[in-house]
Amino acid sequence: MTMLLKMAARIDRFNQILGQMTVWLVLLCVVLSALTATLRYLFDWGSNAMIEAQWFAFGLIFLFCAPWTLQQQGHVRVDILYTALPPRGRIIVDLIGSLFFLLPVCGLVIVNAWDYFFISFQQHELSMNPGGLLWWPMKLAILLGFIFLAAQGIAEIIKGIAILMGQSPSPIVKSTAAPIVGDH
Repeated sequence: MTMLLKMAARIDRFNQILGQMTVWLVLLCVVLSALTATLRYLFDWGSNAMIEAQWFAFGLIFLFCAPWTLQQQGHVRVDILYTALPPRGRIIVDLIGSLFFLLPVCGLVIVNAWDYFFISFQQHELSMNPGGLLWWPMKLAILLGFIFLAAQGIAEIIKGIAILMGQSPSPIVKSTAAPIVGDH
């Protein structure tokens, strides 16, 4: 279990660094949006590449921050039931969700995204808009984003099992709801 926990820690660290670096793309989106609007209104000039770069940056934020958000327990949960559970119950719910929902969905997307990317790469797919960007790099990002999300899901499963087995300390469970009396 120690080796698996070390692997989970490496996945955590990778996705944390990737997420923290990707957050800077928010600034790029703001700058591109402002620049695109300014150039269009002041100089009646537009660029499809700038607009598509903005779309791509937003997509990268979503794809590459999702694993980090999972690691930080930041994804939306149905708090009505979840917060009423003790920490051990929450871990079991997270394990079931990861095993029966997160990993199968990631697996389906990864399998389909491979073909989606590979066909685009082989055809050297370009935007249909004049002056647009290559599309295959973003399709590769879809594949990578779901690989990283699946890896983080596996890391969360490893950590959850280790906690249930008493081989890792129970983390402080993050919640927006008020603490439950007797929640140890």
